[in-house]
Amino acid sequence: MGDKRAKRLAITLAVAIILAAGVVLFGPWGPYKDLIFSHENVPKEHRDTGNEKVVQHGTEAGKITAGRRIEKRSDTSPPSVAIIVDDVGNVESKLAEWKKIDAPLSFSVLPYPPLSYTLADRLYQAGYLVMMHIPTENQPPNSFAGEGHLSTNMNKQDVFVTLDGDLSKVPNVSGINNHQGGRGCDDLQLMTFECEWAKQHGFYVVDSRSSANSMVSYAAVQLGMGEKRNQVFIDHQNDPEFIRSAMCELADIAREDGYAIGICHWHRPNTAKIVGEMVKELKAKGINFAFARDINN
Repeated sequence: MGDKRAKRLAITLAVAIILAAGVVLFGPWGPYKDLIFSHENVPKEHRDTGNEKVVQHGTEAGKITAGRRIEKRSDTSPPSVAIIVDDVGNVESKLAEWKKIDAPLSFSVLPYPPLSYTLADRLYQAGYLVMMHIPTENQPPNSFAGEGHLSTNMNKQDVFVTLDGDLSKVPNVSGINNHQGGRGCDDLQLMTFECEWAKQHGFYVVDSRSSANSMVSYAAVQLGMGEKRNQVFIDHQNDPEFIRSAMCELADIAREDGYAIGICHWHRPNTAKIVGEMVKELKAKGINFAFARDINN
């Protein structure tokens, strides 16, 4: 009887010694820790990336992801102005000039021009937001607004398929507005389909007001998305004084109502330079700047 107990005790002790040795050799502090506990074998959520952090900016989070992207500060404190830059995709020469502007600009990118994907990615990495500029049926005789456009004869499925195709051409999209589209934007059913698609994707919708009878805002509000509408075409004329005056008009609207949204254009000769100058001037006069994503008007 005593011999059996001794054998069992010896076996138990041997097993315990083997297990302890295994822990020492193959545990996180053992000689094989680098082989077994390398980053490749550690779940992503538990890895220490060292330089990955998030910094808060005003009412929105400005993100530094792995030391690369810093989102522009979006200040929604009234009076606050949001600026959208339309028609991005065909010209690269304006990129450097726009990137000099230290403000939360939203760049609306057409889906099919040859430089759209590259420009959208570079603007996003520079800290701006990217919107998709959806070609939409215009008034005759210039009805066609561009490849991937929405037309008034489309049903809901056609709209969704077309917009999914457009979206595949523009990275990092956060919101949408319409390119041209006088006829399409007046069609409540078409704009409701568009807004339903946007809501499904978590995108905000800006009414460019390309038509006096635009149904974009109405459709968005009916779906509980909030109203974001263009109030001033900043560079309707290319004259620098016109652009300065339009920027001042936006500032006045923001002072009166709290918020204002304006639209200008990527490729026009004086726009980037004058908008950049006016952003500095208006900031000095107490005007804040926000992403269109962050305000309603």
